[in-house]
Amino acid sequence: MKNHLKHLQFLAKSLALALFFYGLSRLIFLYFTFSQFPLILDEGLLELLLQGIRFDLSAIAYLNVFFIILSLAPTRKRVSKTYQRSLKFLFLFFNAIALLLNTADIVNVQFTGKRMTADVVSFIFQGEDAANVAGDFMKDYWFLFVLGLVLVFALSFSYNFIQKNQFFLNRSKKNNWRSYLVSIFCLLLTVLAMRGGTQLRPIKNIHASYFGQGKYVPLILNTPFSILSTLSEEGIKEKKYFSASQSSNYFNANKTFCSDSSDLKNVVLIILESFGREYIGAYNDFDGYTPFLDSLMQISTVCTNAYANGKKSIEGIPAVLSGIPALSETPFILSQYGAQKGNSIAAVLNGFGYNTSFYHGGHPGTMGFDAYAEIADFDAYVDLSNYPNYKEDYDGKWGVFDEPFLQFFKSDLDVKQAPFFATVFNLSSHHPYTIPQKYLNKFPKGEIPMHESIGYSDFALKQFFESAQKSPWFQNTVFVITADHTFKATHKRYQNSKGLYAIPLIVYEPGLNLHTKISKVCQQTDILPSLIDYLKLDTSIVSYGNSIYDTTGFAVNYLNTIYQFFENDYLLQFNGTESIALYQVKTDTLLSKNLLKDEAKIALEMENKVKAIIQDYNYRMIHNKLELDE
Repeated sequence: MKNHLKHLQFLAKSLALALFFYGLSRLIFLYFTFSQFPLILDEGLLELLLQGIRFDLSAIAYLNVFFIILSLAPTRKRVSKTYQRSLKFLFLFFNAIALLLNTADIVNVQFTGKRMTADVVSFIFQGEDAANVAGDFMKDYWFLFVLGLVLVFALSFSYNFIQKNQFFLNRSKKNNWRSYLVSIFCLLLTVLAMRGGTQLRPIKNIHASYFGQGKYVPLILNTPFSILSTLSEEGIKEKKYFSASQSSNYFNANKTFCSDSSDLKNVVLIILESFGREYIGAYNDFDGYTPFLDSLMQISTVCTNAYANGKKSIEGIPAVLSGIPALSETPFILSQYGAQKGNSIAAVLNGFGYNTSFYHGGHPGTMGFDAYAEIADFDAYVDLSNYPNYKEDYDGKWGVFDEPFLQFFKSDLDVKQAPFFATVFNLSSHHPYTIPQKYLNKFPKGEIPMHESIGYSDFALKQFFESAQKSPWFQNTVFVITADHTFKATHKRYQNSKGLYAIPLIVYEPGLNLHTKISKVCQQTDILPSLIDYLKLDTSIVSYGNSIYDTTGFAVNYLNTIYQFFENDYLLQFNGTESIALYQVKTDTLLSKNLLKDEAKIALEMENKVKAIIQDYNYRMIHNKLELDE
């Protein structure tokens, strides 16, 4: 029994060592992502770190389960060198992976705002994207990889030190029944750690939202736990917040547009990679990096309060082109529901005689956009493989530089038969932010590497419009400009759950010289109904948005297990069960004052609406009801 207790003592020290290094990796994570949590010092850093221990213990219990079982097994073989080497391998292998994942996720969180989940497995096998991203990040963030290796080396050194000073390789006597009883008790503690406590259900990512109104979920979680807890998820589950009739009182996705005569103008939809509203000077009281967009906004209809429905390109494209918000962990394109038809812009306009096309200068298969374009009923998907002599204009990583590709796009439009709908998704403002050699030092460097590429993409847009205005189709075309998602913010007002989704939404009509501002809440999923409204089409659709020309407006998005619902001047955060925060976003730009109790009536009204949206969304996804029955 005494020797068995020595084994248990060594096991406890080893697991405590793992816990220490998980905590250390969280502090490193905080150091590199501190700008994303501007209020953390005021709201309780120590309590947040303590909250993280619960999730660390769970991850450690899962990853070290074989190490724990072998350490607890009351067998004489435990004293052999082979047995001890096996224990060392199991401990270092799984915990090294955990530390490297925690370190790598520092970069991912800066881009997506959340820890990796199980959908990273699907992304790895989606075309060449994973290899391209991994190579770029290794090059630009090599120091994080080195830091991860330093943590692994320090863990190994510490383990060897504990083993050398604690364990004695001597023959153990036969274990009695008490040894087995203690081992069973320790296994029960392991299961308790896996579950995260004695509550009815094991903890999931959502439980990290209960501290700080969900603002610190990426910091409370660790990456191994985030991935493991989502591996077993089987997809979207139906929600029954209300009866069908009650739900439709709060939200109805069936939209009908009536018109006696249509105005079948051409439509060009420009989706800008990572163009957060923060980068556009005309949206702010400080200088930006987009002089051309700034000037275009002076003669356009501008939505001043528009939000993205997702945080990644693979989420933003379906939201913009099909009106499908990203309201689940797995992006629609990668999910089991991604093959079902919906009311995409292309599908609707095809019915009115439009030629529809989707242009992206990336590699074939990028983000699964080619497959999505087929499902969304585009007549053509045009990528790098269709670009003549692409090697001359290749950026070395993702595809064709923006300026030449937009000129190619314009040339294709010149030969299309009207009416046409064409969308183009640029790529030069994507990491690693490469711009052509001849334009180096032409655009402001800004505060982060991306700012220079924003300037280049804006310049490419200017060149496109200067060429396009000479074409006969130009005057009979409406241009819609938006972004797929945002990226890293440098101003505090954008370093929060509101700014994380703030995007541009601009409608330009040549010759009208409008200077109109729409101040109501808008979102990416509004683009489909807005075009139907603008073109005066007589049709019905399933829509999770409203026309920007309507008086009704809201926005919905989902991140870190929290639904966000924007309406009027308020933002409600809802975790699927209960509301956790309400902010007055117009006056409280830093989202520092939770009004959930003070404005209970407003909170309840907004909660009912977001519940109805979730219930309808999940039902339609599960039952293949994203388009209206004929």
